[in-house]
Amino acid sequence: MKILVVSHPPLSAELGAAQVALNLAEALRGRGHDARAWSPEPLPPDTRWWNLWLRQRRIIERHAAAAGPFDLIDTPALSASRELARHGPLLARSVQPELRYLWLNVRADLGQHPSPRAAAHAVSGAHRAAAIVSGWRRARAILCMGSHELAWMRRRFPHWSAKLGCYLYAPQAEERAVLARVRRARQSAAAPGPGQRFLWIGRWTAHKGTAGLLRWLRERLAASPEDVVTLAGCGPVERELVPAWLRSGQVRVVPAFKRAELPALLAAHTVGLFTSEVEGWGISLNEMLESGMIVFATDAGAVGDLRPFFPVSLRPFPPPATIIGGPLEDLDANGYNQRFSWPEIALAYERQATAAIAAGPP
Repeated sequence: MKILVVSHPPLSAELGAAQVALNLAEALRGRGHDARAWSPEPLPPDTRWWNLWLRQRRIIERHAAAAGPFDLIDTPALSASRELARHGPLLARSVQPELRYLWLNVRADLGQHPSPRAAAHAVSGAHRAAAIVSGWRRARAILCMGSHELAWMRRRFPHWSAKLGCYLYAPQAEERAVLARVRRARQSAAAPGPGQRFLWIGRWTAHKGTAGLLRWLRERLAASPEDVVTLAGCGPVERELVPAWLRSGQVRVVPAFKRAELPALLAAHTVGLFTSEVEGWGISLNEMLESGMIVFATDAGAVGDLRPFFPVSLRPFPPPATIIGGPLEDLDANGYNQRFSWPEIALAYERQATAAIAAGPP
């Protein structure tokens, strides 16, 4: 099949959504398909927040017209337009629960900073939501990212059950080998000193559960002054934190880091934190767990899909006062390394895409 895999963000492995598109396209090529990841970036310099999605849509349509036709166009629902459908069957693949993100962000914006600009964001969000639902209606298949989002979609849109499916996510094989080395080194390392070394990774935004994280930090750091918490990939968030935490070194901020720096970051910490209220997947979960960390997580994103494979290491957030370790799971024996691999993900994707094409227009 000739497949166009659209990524709204630039095709950089440093960006989560682009990383998914790149990995998926590569895995589909491994199965013999002519699959190419493509992005409408860079956008014109006069692009603004209110016309961003419209600009993306028009550029994607022009590219599909020039490079098509395609046997399948894999696109975010926001760009699954009537014009795009003329150049190939549409598959709306999610990389995040967009409607829920929109609602959370609008609610936070209006609640914290009520203003004409916040109201304008709300109006723009309503237009985006309508476009997303129209894209789902137009697509021959809707692939959710993981079983958590799939269950939500089935509850909210039961009339689309026949075309709903899901796919999983995993680190690349090369990254997995590095994470396995960190895991082995952790198993043979001496016990750490007093206190836990916690790691939280993510953008500093409402759906990542930052309010709950701050509440937990206040309680934990007061009760356990020997603990250290690192906030990574969050941008310059020092103003959101209690100054005394930063002065004492109890909280450390790593505003940004490169993918090559991730293994050392994981190796330097003992316990992972995942606090999202709403999440697409949360690849940091896979990375922390594969590196041998205990992770305390809210029930969002990939947690439900990963829990059966990490019965010891993946635990409910928040952490208890005393954290007791346990034997690390055997990821080969329990089937994790096979199920969460790109060849397996591409095979499941191919089956769902082929069925959708055979079913004909919606």
